[in-house]
Amino acid sequence: MKQFKDVNAVIAELEALAARDDVGPDQKKHVEEAIKALRKLRRRPNPTQVDVFGCVRKVAEEILNAFAK
Repeated sequence: MKQFKDVNAVIAELEALAARDDVGPDQKKHVEEAIKALRKLRRRPNPTQVDVFGCVRKVAEEILNAFAK
C-alpha cells in the first residue's frame, strides 16, 4: 500500500505544478505526459522492477524536457 501512497503523492505534486499560472502550454504537456506514465504504473497489479525503472525514466525525461528549455 505504501507504494501507491508514494505514487499518488507524486501525481498530486505534478498536478499542482501543471495547474500553476507560470507554466507554459508546452511545459504543461510534458508534465501531463509524466502524470500519464505514473497513472499507467499505478494501474499495474504487480509492477516489476523493470516497469518501475522504465516509468522513472519516462517521468524524468518529460520533466527535464519541460523545464530544460
